[in-house]
Amino acid sequence: MSNAAEQRKPGPRGANRERILRAALDIISKRGVDKVTHRAVASVAGVSPGTTTYHFATREDLVRDAFSLYIDDYQRTLVETLTQRPVHTREDFIRFLGGMTTLNPENSGLEAIEYEMVLFAGRDEAMRMRVAAWSRTLESWLSDPLERLGASRPLEAARMLVAMSRGSEFEVLSRSQEIHRDQFAARLSALLDAVLR
Repeated sequence: MSNAAEQRKPGPRGANRERILRAALDIISKRGVDKVTHRAVASVAGVSPGTTTYHFATREDLVRDAFSLYIDDYQRTLVETLTQRPVHTREDFIRFLGGMTTLNPENSGLEAIEYEMVLFAGRDEAMRMRVAAWSRTLESWLSDPLERLGASRPLEAARMLVAMSRGSEFEVLSRSQEIHRDQFAARLSALLDAVLR
């Protein structure tokens, strides 16, 4: 086995580190970023508090790396999804954004992470650029198919569609009320009518 292959092979140290980061994300999704402490994360991860401080000297380092892991997971999943099922038609847009948008408050853990991440980045310069780039990822992936469908300003159209999806998620989170899929599809369809003229 080559040195490069040995370096990529996940070992116990890497496994503990990822388990710690996923535990931090679990806490953030359920209780908010303010509840992330080395002790709380260690408890959820099933490791000693010393293990968390070994990997992350400060709470801020832990939170930053947890959010970075979330961004990496998001981008990988987005690329896999759009590669396997590309968006070509209006119906594809409605299907894709309907699947990406959380419309039920019972399933809003990922959105809670995203909103906590945006708020954290507003106060943390080290995360600001990374979160700004993350927030543009979906827009850039959707602009090309929108242009093929006839949008005169495809990037602006993609921004509006993403903003509507995010706004719907915020509505679900803030009101703790579900938006029905057909209602959301009607909203998307109306917006697509406007941007594809």
